[in-house]
Order: sequence, then C-alpha cells, then structure tokens
Amino acid sequence: MTRFQLSPLFFSVRLPTMLAMFWRRHIGRAAISGVSRKDSLSFIIFRLDALGDVVMTTPLFRALKTTYPESRCTVVVQEQYKPLLVTNPHIDEILTLPRIRPAWLPRGVRRLLSATLLYWTRVRRRHFDFVISPRWDVDEHLATFLCVLTHASRRVGYSENTSAAKRLINRGFDGAYNICLPAGPVRHEILRNRAIAEVLGATALDGRLEIHLTERDRRKAAKVLANMPASTKLIALGIGANSPGRCWPLQRFADVIAELSKQHAVQPLIVCSSPELGKALQLASLLPRPPIILSGAGLREVCAVLERCELFLGNDSGAAHLAAAMDCKVIAISRHPLDGDPNHCNSPVRFAPQCAQLRVLQPPTGLEDCREGCSVFGPHCITSISVDRVVAAARTLLNEQPTSIRMRSQPWPDPAAHQLLLHSHSPQGIRRAVETVRPDIAQPLAPA
Repeated sequence: MTRFQLSPLFFSVRLPTMLAMFWRRHIGRAAISGVSRKDSLSFIIFRLDALGDVVMTTPLFRALKTTYPESRCTVVVQEQYKPLLVTNPHIDEILTLPRIRPAWLPRGVRRLLSATLLYWTRVRRRHFDFVISPRWDVDEHLATFLCVLTHASRRVGYSENTSAAKRLINRGFDGAYNICLPAGPVRHEILRNRAIAEVLGATALDGRLEIHLTERDRRKAAKVLANMPASTKLIALGIGANSPGRCWPLQRFADVIAELSKQHAVQPLIVCSSPELGKALQLASLLPRPPIILSGAGLREVCAVLERCELFLGNDSGAAHLAAAMDCKVIAISRHPLDGDPNHCNSPVRFAPQCAQLRVLQPPTGLEDCREGCSVFGPHCITSISVDRVVAAARTLLNEQPTSIRMRSQPWPDPAAHQLLLHSHSPQGIRRAVETVRPDIAQPLAPA
C-alpha cells in the first residue's frame, strides 16, 4: 500500500485506537480483575465487517452459548445485518452502529463518529467479562478501538502480526488485548473463530453455519415462488460483490443459463442489493427466460428463497454464504488464482462458503502481474474462468441428490408467467437502474 492509501486509515483507525489505549491505561476506569462465575459470564463480540464474516461467526455464538448456557451474549454488527441475527437463539442482544448522516463527511470520519457514539450511548456504563474482536485480518472498522473503550475484565483478539498489511496498519494493537491469539496456520475463517471459542473454554465446536428463519419469512418466500412448477429448477444468480474485480461478466451468467436450459427447465432468479438493480436489469435482458429479480429484499427473506433453490451460482460474496447456510448447492466463482497466496483476503482457503455440495472455481494462475492475488480494479483474473467450466460444475451439482429434503414451491398454473420483485426502491433508485440499461432515457420518473 502507498502512503496515500495508508494515511486515511492512520487518522481514522490507528490513531484513535492508540489514543483509546492511552486513555484506558492512564485515565479511564481500570479493568476489573477476575471474571464472573462460569455459568453467568457476559460476552460482547464486535463483528463490524462484511456479511460473509457475520455468517461465518455464527458457530462462535453457538459455541459460547452452548458451553455457558446462563451467559449473556451481546453482538455488535452493522445495522443492515441485524435482521440476520435477531432470530438467533444464541444471541441475547444486538447492538448496531448509529448512522452518521452527513454524506459530505469522509467515510473514515463517519465511521469514527459512529463507533464513538455507540460507545457513549450504549456501552459506556456497562461492564462485560469478555470483549471479543474475531477479525484475523486488518481491522479497518474500529473493532479494536471499541474493544479498548469497553469496560471488560478480558479483551480477546488476534495479534497484529497475522499479516504484513496488519503489521503496518494496526501496529501497536497487541497492547489492546489481554488474550492475544497468534496468527496460527493457514485455515478457514470459521476455524479461526473456533480458535477463539477454544481459548474461552468452549466445547461445542462444530462449524455449522446457522441462520434461523421464521414462518413469516417462509411465507414471503412461498408467495414469491408460488407460481413456479415443481419440475422447474430454480437457479439463483449472485451477481454482486464488494468490488468490481470479483464480478464475473454478466454475459457469461446468461450463457450458462442458456446452456443449462438445453437440458433442464430452468427458472433464473437474480439475487442482488438495491444498488445492483441496474446490473440485474442488464442481465435480465440477456437471459433466455425472464427471471425473478430479488433486489433489496430483507436478508432472511433472501435466505428463505435460497432455501428453495436447486443451485446458487455466483461471485465470491455474502450471498454465497447465505446460500451455503441454507444448505443450497453452491458454485462460487473466485478471482483468486489457484496458485496464489492462500492467506490473501480473496482466498477461498479462508473464505469459501461452507456447505455439503460446493464447487469453488478459480483461475489456475494469475494474469500478468497478479502473482499472490488479483488486485486489478475491474474483472481481470476472474475472466479466466470459462462458461464451459461453470456449466460442467452446474450439471454435476444439479444431477447430485441433495443432502437434505428441500423446500418446494406450489405448482405454477401458467409456465410462461414470471415475476419481478423489487423491494424498497425509491423512484430515483429505479431511474438510476433504468439508465444503467438505457442511458438514452433521461426523463424523470413520476413520484411514487
């Protein structure tokens, strides 16, 4: 990373964290020595990063609550991920970062203000036995900052020496923790979360992902899919990702569906966030059959729909982890080269979805200068994954028997019908999406 890239993180992450450590050590209330009785421990876990990270931490929540059933577990996540956890029986309380509205403020400043406000309004007067930051890699979300500020007997987290980037960006953060875990071997993030549970004496250490749906969630999914015939194979397409370089070209998704449609009755279903609606409409225009578009829906509603899908085909993204948690068959398309650094932030060794029937497709090697991992902004190494490879993997999975009984939808009286499901889109959002497909359209939409 360049100095220019590091400077914002220095002022928005490292400097505030180091100041918090100084305050805790010399000015703030000292930590209470010792912890509560074993059956009444209190935990607070800061999981402030991405959707996939939250999903992969659910085994940690279960391990702590199962081992210490009388304990109280508080989890802090980004606001948009709260619905995914509110039904989790192993979590007693969920806190979210307050929104800082002024868009003109730099993102790092908004994040710092949000973390400080959370501490001041929700955490400042409380005491916990253990405060935990499960993040193994670079802390860019101020989890360590909040761990230091929180009154706790023990602070648990991974060492600053896990990676070269973390040693640079999070230098000095080891002083924040009483229990500082070493980097350990190259392994999946679920196992790294499990290592934290082991340190805390937890014994229920299986890695099963856990998302609890309600009957209302399933009724919503049944309504969405009410018209799909039982013989049709519902294939979810996850077209989004955190960066453009992790997105497989839309035309290739369309080509895969076209090939699969030659052997199966396929109903494509596009899963995307609200900002990705324009891409979903682009893909819809390329598909041989009108798709269902699930855009901007609630996370548990998305999970309830994925529970009914025969296959999820998509980029390395949070949606793939949701599909895996629902025991859907998953094909994950990764831009990380097979011979790249296994500890890279895009490596499937660390972040592959975890389910019984999974195929992870990677480029055999990096293109041009992408030795350890692909770092090009747009689609680059991921373009090495051909349509034929994905079609072959999809056919194999579609022909495999599922490992569990899957939810099915009711028969569809009109096989030619289709549904477009758009959730919570403002007129401006829809206009932006339409302009993505038709830039020549400039007239404003009528108010909703």
